Amino acid sequence: MHDEFSALFRTQFGSFIELIRIGVVENDSHPAGVQIFLYYWVKLTGFNEFWIKLPFALMGIGSVYLVYKISNQWFNELSALLSAAFFAATQYAIFYSQLARPYAAGQFFVLLLAIQSYGWINFKVGKKHIFFFGITAVLAAFMHAFSLAQAGLIVVTMLFFVPTHNRKALWLAILLAFVIYLLHIPVFWHQLKAGGIGGWLGEPAPDFFFRFVFYGFNYSWYLLLTAFGFVFISLLVRPGLRTIHPTARWIAVMWFLVPLLVAWLYSVYRTPILQFSTLYFSFPFLVIFFFSFINAESFKPKQYGLLVIVMLVAALGSTIFERQHFKLMQHQGFDQMALEMKAASEKYADRLALATRNATPAMGEFYQKKLGLHDVKHFSKHQTIQEYGDWLQHQQEEILGFGWTDYAPAEWELMTAVHYPQILDEDAWFNAYWRLAGKAQLTDCINCLVDIPLSQDRVFDSKRIYGNAWVPDTSLIKRNTQIFGVAAKLRHDEPIRELRLVIELRDSKTDSLLHWQAGTDLSAWRTDTASIWLSALRFSVFTNDTQQCTIRSYLWNVSGEKFELEKAYFYTRKDHPFILGLMEPL
Repeated sequence: MHDEFSALFRTQFGSFIELIRIGVVENDSHPAGVQIFLYYWVKLTGFNEFWIKLPFALMGIGSVYLVYKISNQWFNELSALLSAAFFAATQYAIFYSQLARPYAAGQFFVLLLAIQSYGWINFKVGKKHIFFFGITAVLAAFMHAFSLAQAGLIVVTMLFFVPTHNRKALWLAILLAFVIYLLHIPVFWHQLKAGGIGGWLGEPAPDFFFRFVFYGFNYSWYLLLTAFGFVFISLLVRPGLRTIHPTARWIAVMWFLVPLLVAWLYSVYRTPILQFSTLYFSFPFLVIFFFSFINAESFKPKQYGLLVIVMLVAALGSTIFERQHFKLMQHQGFDQMALEMKAASEKYADRLALATRNATPAMGEFYQKKLGLHDVKHFSKHQTIQEYGDWLQHQQEEILGFGWTDYAPAEWELMTAVHYPQILDEDAWFNAYWRLAGKAQLTDCINCLVDIPLSQDRVFDSKRIYGNAWVPDTSLIKRNTQIFGVAAKLRHDEPIRELRLVIELRDSKTDSLLHWQAGTDLSAWRTDTASIWLSALRFSVFTNDTQQCTIRSYLWNVSGEKFELEKAYFYTRKDHPFILGLMEPL
């Protein structure tokens, strides 16, 4: 995936100093721990997917055991078994443990720290406990900013509960961790001053917590009902909520809610950082808290296995069939797009041109080169629609295979459709889309462009500032329409600069404005005598029901420039749930 490629490409340095300076300080928002590990691990394994991911998957498996162990220490065996079963089989936990990124490692060390806290509170500790606790804490701190915060929260909690005879040892363990972490302070300080994670994340919505919990339950009502059913039956049979440690339940929920609250406040009052992955390190404690309401005395020990099987079947069934997790994970955009390109090349040969738009072209090239694809035109996030339009203008091939990753602006699809409107095939994967299309009418193809009827008066000048309103036919916008766009071809004697191609989205009942946007010269292809102006939107960003909207588009000739409107088109593309399928409901 994108984040994994990013980390792997930042291992190709000649020295450890360059790794830290360029690969971490200048180009990463995470602590150096995983990047350092990958730097040496890649030297042994190369860019082999299995070996790269293996250590992280193993730590993910280890976290399942640690969830069981913590829950069993604090509550009871049945709570522990159900917590572990749920954690082992739901998509959120599985997904991030499959990535060669800081999540699985950070969560593993956080849980390892939490499991030690029980011994520090209940038993006498020795030198080995001081060493083990200090090393675990600093390893958690080296993985991720929020695993650092989670480890700090655990340590602060222990200061209130560790008995007097272990206080000195605890301070020694904290000192050990701090002394080792001093090496990382310059990196930490630089990243703290940077503040955010790139500026692409918005403030959390008011319903973020509820969406996160629902996501943690696979967006599955039947899994939610199954889990709550176990708790309800347990409380119905035996209402008592006894725990081994009377404050354990409060500690578990605090270890989840405090990071959530801190990230929320930081996101609102400084810069957005809160997303689902932010809470990965605290999520196990929410699971443990939830299943702590299971009273083992409500069931017979011989029933434990049946309950665990039911939970595993419910969670795995949801992950595999409802969420289609393994299909999504086994078919990522970079490799699948390369396979589509290979198949198209073999079928259409010299009639085909290939192009991609990736944030970093090397990510797309990785699998393309493996398949012997060397004639692909690559565009990056730093290139413009103008550059893409220049390339398209010179293409003689009648078929184009175009794909994007990393959530490219919708205007890139629209520009592609203006030149190659006849769709032969399309597919989508997480954060990636592929279309194979022709210039002219071909067998069994679909036209994705609809001509907009134009009035006889197509000339604009200083006396004509606004063009006629273009309203798409209601049959054009379906419930599964994901992208809507407008394109206008113009002729002129001099270059045009101050023009806007406006799209208005209004509530069909109240006529209130839901969204207004204007395509500018930044999303246009221009020459001195001709230009193509574009404006496109993704419905899901503004509304969940396209049928409750009315759309109007028009040209706004801001500076009264002179030109003639030659052609105009509506563009629509259906929704592909897999594009956001690892994060959103399918």
